[in-house]
Amino acid sequence: MARALSLVLFLLLAMSGAGVALADTAVEAPKYPFTNRYKATVFGTPPDFRYKLPENARGAVPEVRSVKIDGRRIPKVFWYTEAVEYSVMLQEKEAPLIFIIAGTGGRYNSPKVQFLQYLFYGAGYHTVALSSPTHFNFIVSMSKHGLSGYVPYDVDDLYTLMRWVKADVEATTKVSRYSVTGYSLGGLHSAFIAKRDMQDKVFNFEKVLVINPPVDLYNSALAFDSWLAETSTNKTTPQQSVGMFIERFSEFYKTNHVGRLDSEVLYQFFKTLDVTDEELKQIIGVGFRITSSSMIFTSDICLNAGYIVAPGTTVSTSDPLLPYFSVASRISFEQYFEELLLPYLQSKDSSITKEKALRACTLQGIESFLRTSENVYLIGNADDPILNEAEVAFLRDVFGKRGVFFPNGGHCGNLQYDGFAKTILEILKGGKS
Repeated sequence: MARALSLVLFLLLAMSGAGVALADTAVEAPKYPFTNRYKATVFGTPPDFRYKLPENARGAVPEVRSVKIDGRRIPKVFWYTEAVEYSVMLQEKEAPLIFIIAGTGGRYNSPKVQFLQYLFYGAGYHTVALSSPTHFNFIVSMSKHGLSGYVPYDVDDLYTLMRWVKADVEATTKVSRYSVTGYSLGGLHSAFIAKRDMQDKVFNFEKVLVINPPVDLYNSALAFDSWLAETSTNKTTPQQSVGMFIERFSEFYKTNHVGRLDSEVLYQFFKTLDVTDEELKQIIGVGFRITSSSMIFTSDICLNAGYIVAPGTTVSTSDPLLPYFSVASRISFEQYFEELLLPYLQSKDSSITKEKALRACTLQGIESFLRTSENVYLIGNADDPILNEAEVAFLRDVFGKRGVFFPNGGHCGNLQYDGFAKTILEILKGGKS
């Protein structure tokens, strides 16, 4: 059981990163190979299509730093995560600095974050990589409220951490100016942080780049959950789909005498598959459910809410955690919102309604700011499966010439694609007009 779970986690992590006018113009690079949005999301960018990092970035190693909040109560089961961690890559001379915010459940050293960190470092930036507020380390060691999933709370925590990091970096390093970016949920967070900074003026961001964001966090989460329906048209459950996926990979692994597991091996494996869109959607949904299960369990422990763990129960390091995660894995994001998150919000502010809380987690809620902020840019994919047609139209309309959409790439699948990465750098280095 543990071996199978480890393989699932590895596969999902590897799949997640294996790894001028802003218009829908052709990019001078080999065409991205996947036109199927779900394949793009799962398979990512094949090695031959990836952006080649410059020599100065290849030998660099991120430095891991941490911040510990004095007097903070850390649950016994999370004794090893009392400080919030982040990583930095600093130039030897004065340079601009860019913050990179991970997507849902992402850590500061997850594949997509690391790629962006090396990408920007190679372009001459100081870089700071931050975990998502939905990652358990962030919830335990940094979250003011001890739970995640409500954008205003998460942004407050991120902004506080960024101020601390700013002071830490500036104590030894010269920074000429600041920018911020993030992908997926981290992209949405970066937009909200830009709005916050417009008021507080701590960073005065030169550029804000929103990458593959959800327009409505709740809607996107419901889409993921809908892909985990108990039955499907071919009578295959998500658990069976993932099980078959593991069996296929195990056979491939043995047959091809694979020496090590990495993104290139996975790509070769993917080329042997003949999976349906339904199976791909289920695999994506399982990845999201694993992430949300960790977030729900961690929030319940930190709040001592009695949602998964029985009230008054102290979970110790010697207690088996699988039963708790088994329960958490059956909880949809909609249930978490209705049964734990919303009641908590209302206990803090009785004026918060469901509608008000949901709108506070959407880009529609800050539409006016996004329309009028010339330093906020967007890059995404027209076939992103976490967006519906109306949401893509909303982003095109709001960002106008400050937004670029690649025709294919799914959800962050083409992040390492040569044309996509070069466009990111063009936006940050020179902007588009």
